Amino acid sequence: MRIYNAGMTLRALTEFGARHPYYKPNVLLSYPLLPNNFRSFTHRDRHLIGSLILDNGAFSANSPNSKLSPEELYLQFKTFCKYNSTPWDLIFSFDRIFGLNGYETNLQYQIELEQMGIPVVPVVHNIYNDEVDKILDRGLPPHRVVAIGQCDGRQAYKNIETPVMKLYNAGAKIHFFGAILYNLFSKLPLWSCDATSWTKYPSMGLVLYWNPQKKNFNKTDKLHFPKYQDGKVPSGGVYYKTYDYIKDFEEYIATNLGFELNDLLGGEADDNRSIANILYYSQLEKEITAKQKALGFEFSD
Repeated sequence: MRIYNAGMTLRALTEFGARHPYYKPNVLLSYPLLPNNFRSFTHRDRHLIGSLILDNGAFSANSPNSKLSPEELYLQFKTFCKYNSTPWDLIFSFDRIFGLNGYETNLQYQIELEQMGIPVVPVVHNIYNDEVDKILDRGLPPHRVVAIGQCDGRQAYKNIETPVMKLYNAGAKIHFFGAILYNLFSKLPLWSCDATSWTKYPSMGLVLYWNPQKKNFNKTDKLHFPKYQDGKVPSGGVYYKTYDYIKDFEEYIATNLGFELNDLLGGEADDNRSIANILYYSQLEKEITAKQKALGFEFSD
């Protein structure tokens, strides 16, 4: 499985590449949030990235605080894609409507982008009706990727199994938007996902660690490195000084990143904690892929 680090910063990318050159993280950037130096991602520093994909940003445009209306965003996104589509491995189609009945409207945006020569990724927002069938009836795009976007109940196995298996059996590669769910993804043939948790957890002082010593199905531990002296341990976290496997963790960050424990402490260490979490997600990719393969799920790439 591929895990895309959404909203990756150039600083985190280059620092991670310098400390752990053996793995190239996958990156998702959102069009309305593209940094001024985005060409460093698409050109100068592209060799540091495994796969680079572009989201349209329609989710944020639908929020009350958006500076652009969805229509304004689409015009800008369409123009950008017309002249800048080549560097991206995938570009997600413009899904204007996030509700259960938005397929026909969203399809019109998809068709217009396809007619411009941009093989965008269709996005499913209704896993309960025949939306998946309609996408398959049109034929899969050349890259064969179909995304599952926002839809209530999609995180429940009983709801998502049927549409995912239907897509997979038709030869599609399924991207799951905006979440990393180990327990769910390990049981289904999901090809990729994305999330901003690589940077959200560090803002709470949390570093994720795949602990091979644990016997749990999910071996993830959340170590808390306080940003401030009196910082409280967030729910689900464990204070690093009381962590039973701190010696193992200490060796892990030293060997893979050249970090010491003190490098992860304090309010100025968000970047270091982010780099440690990028490493965790590289490990999680391997763990999910192994579980999927054990169930007989395979992808061509």
